[in-house]
Amino acid sequence: MRDLITSIDSTRLGFFRSILEEAEISCFIRNETTSQLTNIFIGPLQPTLCLVNDDDYEQASALLRPHQSEGACSSEEWLCPACKESNPASFEVCWKCQAAKPE
Repeated sequence: MRDLITSIDSTRLGFFRSILEEAEISCFIRNETTSQLTNIFIGPLQPTLCLVNDDDYEQASALLRPHQSEGACSSEEWLCPACKESNPASFEVCWKCQAAKPE
């Protein structure tokens, strides 16, 4: 399993999921119904589009690229300044500690 895109916009993630499913790429949205909840230890539970098969990452990224804004198209991962974890480019906050992505 590999995280592809995290967004508070669950409608957008649903659209992306439909694109991937049409291409027969297995995926699901983690935290789809818990986006309004906040865990006191890890912060908000943001919806994340996840791939079932890690090998589908490049194909899935290419399929979604035309539907994303210019700022979200980078395929480079970023390093969290707080906990030093690697995060996918599409994440706006660190998956581990919820620190904001550096500008």
